Amino acid sequence: MSDITMAGLTPEEIDLKIDAVLKELVEDQGDPLNKALQNDIALRSYHVEGLVNEAAQCFPARTVLPARMNRFPLKYFGFLHRIILRGYELLFREQRGVNLALIKALRETMAMNRQLNEQVIAGQQKLALALREQHHMLVELRRRMEGTGPGRVQD
Repeated sequence: MSDITMAGLTPEEIDLKIDAVLKELVEDQGDPLNKALQNDIALRSYHVEGLVNEAAQCFPARTVLPARMNRFPLKYFGFLHRIILRGYELLFREQRGVNLALIKALRETMAMNRQLNEQVIAGQQKLALALREQHHMLVELRRRMEGTGPGRVQD
């Protein structure tokens, strides 16, 4: 009695299970829903990258006051502009540091996310290939054991 039949599985049951898994993997690769999901992930990734880039553009300290603050008496006293801008810089220095750290963290997270998605896709393809190879090896081994294929094992 072989180890397989002692474990409660017959070679036919193993073949059926491998066929089912292979069929599911093939269907998943060609499934429009799966492709749409991958496209959605890519689209959301680009959207988040755009938001991060937008936040990065707002990161530098102000060098000019908003237009609505360019009125009397600020319009005529340039030193008041510099005082107000220096106040802004002092008030929001820590916040800009936090924002910069968050922007860097988001960019790193997006890069890792993209890499993990690529690894998952590559892993699925490798798994499907390995299962196909195992299935072919089992079929060939069964043929040899039954004596129907080339390279029959002689007793």
